[in-house]
Amino acid sequence: MLVYKISRSSIEQLHFDLPDFDSITMELPSGLYTTFRTYAERTKVIGLRAHLDRLYLPAIAKGIAVVQNQALFRETLTDMLKSLQPHEARARLILDMSKEPDEIYVLLQALQALPQKVYRDGVRVGISRGRRKKPLLKQTTFIAESASERKRLGGEIFEILLTHNGRILEGMTSNFFYVRDGELYTAGRGVLPGVTRGTVITVARQAAIRVRYKALSLPEIPEIDEAFITSSSRGVVPVVQIADQLIGNGKVGEATKQLMDLFERKIFDMAESIL
Repeated sequence: MLVYKISRSSIEQLHFDLPDFDSITMELPSGLYTTFRTYAERTKVIGLRAHLDRLYLPAIAKGIAVVQNQALFRETLTDMLKSLQPHEARARLILDMSKEPDEIYVLLQALQALPQKVYRDGVRVGISRGRRKKPLLKQTTFIAESASERKRLGGEIFEILLTHNGRILEGMTSNFFYVRDGELYTAGRGVLPGVTRGTVITVARQAAIRVRYKALSLPEIPEIDEAFITSSSRGVVPVVQIADQLIGNGKVGEATKQLMDLFERKIFDMAESIL
């Protein structure tokens, strides 16, 4: 695990004896963050501009002059990623919005791919009655606020779905999709507009799959045919059970398989060079 702080005058490597990104994030000043993985030997990222805009645009709106412009930051990130060769990387960027509102923290680790069993057999997810207070902003404070729910992760529970007024919005670290009667659904409001979410919507439309924006109500769970979640680090992950309810026949559905395949085949075409 590598952690850097980029300030106006220096780039400083920090040291933490902590096991994961979330643990380290909670030790850093609060701010906005984004997390993604690299491709093509750490030279490309899907939707990197969108990931950076997630930090830069809210800062600019608040009159904060970010320490490095995007072009210079891309050069800095490229240099940092070299230390992780020969592995692909998982990265988290945090823009301080509290103590020193413009410093950027960079967290890097070698990418640990999910077991193929996850993609082949699907996962079980739990349900929370909570949601993000400001879903359009990816704030580090949400990690601490959802700490009790995050303790449910591991074992049989792969992800926790957030709800509002009895409707599923998104996952704590992902976006949520479901399939009904051959059409693809995802919540249209009250969710973080994930980069991978947008990519999946694009490939679905290219494959002539109709996309509708409608959050799934909890009583409707038994009526859907398939479900999956998306995130930048994990791609498309099939969901075969929500809480105690099996989805469809409890196996990965054909539409999900199609979208997983399309996503994987189009990754390199859609991935953006860091430099």
